Amino acid sequence: MDFQGLLDNIKEKASSIFEKIREFYEENKMLSYIIAGLTALLLICIILIIVLAGKKKEPEVVPGSVLELTEPLAIPDGPELPKDYTASRTTKDKWSEEETEQWFTIPTQKEIDSLSKANDNLINEITGAAP
Repeated sequence: MDFQGLLDNIKEKASSIFEKIREFYEENKMLSYIIAGLTALLLICIILIIVLAGKKKEPEVVPGSVLELTEPLAIPDGPELPKDYTASRTTKDKWSEEETEQWFTIPTQKEIDSLSKANDNLINEITGAAP
């Protein structure tokens, strides 16, 4: 199909569409006026939205001023710490034998059984009546 044939085909389709619109208008004049009015109103709204959206005001910039200190900065008082208090410390990778004996105690069988029973009760409470 050549270019001229394509143009003729488009003209035929457009003529057919315009003819159908004309027939609809002749049969339903009131409905045609309503549709045309709504279409015009829609186009006006679209144009207004485009025009108003394009005119965005840039925010006004408040002129800045350099603030100068009239007095030196006052550091607020914090809580007093005891002299022997250490805020941070480096930890050792391994305890010495004396530290192990001082801080670590081997649990008795009674303590292990009590802990096991508490864990079992907690598990039963969580799972409940689950199968």
